[in-house]
Amino acid sequence: MSRPSPHTILARLGEVGERVVRVTWFAGLILYPALILCILYEVIARYGFNAPTIWAFDITFMAHGALFMVTGAYALQINAHVRINVLSTRLPKRMQHAANLISYVFLLLPGVWIFSNAAVHRAYSSYVTGEVELVSAWAPVVWPFFTALALGLVVFWLQCFIEAARHMVGIFTGHPLMPLDTET
Repeated sequence: MSRPSPHTILARLGEVGERVVRVTWFAGLILYPALILCILYEVIARYGFNAPTIWAFDITFMAHGALFMVTGAYALQINAHVRINVLSTRLPKRMQHAANLISYVFLLLPGVWIFSNAAVHRAYSSYVTGEVELVSAWAPVVWPFFTALALGLVVFWLQCFIEAARHMVGIFTGHPLMPLDTET
């Protein structure tokens, strides 16, 4: 029995990581209908019955923030983020991979790690203390919101790591590492 190549091992690990990103993104999609229903309910209650709710703003604020953070890693995975490639597209492919790898390793990965770490500690702290939103009349607990933000940042860091690995492989091979199920 032959041992798998480092390329195969890296591709399998990347595939597992990307599945985690897709599961997180799919779980985040639950927030879309909740956000729509909350806003719809508030609009009907406020303008139809002159009975605004005290909770609609907090729910929409938290759901929208969580939705943004939880789906960001998937946007990176499918290359849906805005990029300015005026100069880098003129470089040879391996130089493009090197520039991207440098950006990921020295800028994005450390920055996202710092924010992820802070978000995880904030979520844990808010859970342990039972922290509530103090500027709201409703005063909901905030640990679910902070937990969603932390999850989104951790998964975004994971996807950034996968992208960095792809570009590292691209430097040596001339093409990025792709998941095993899309390789030809």
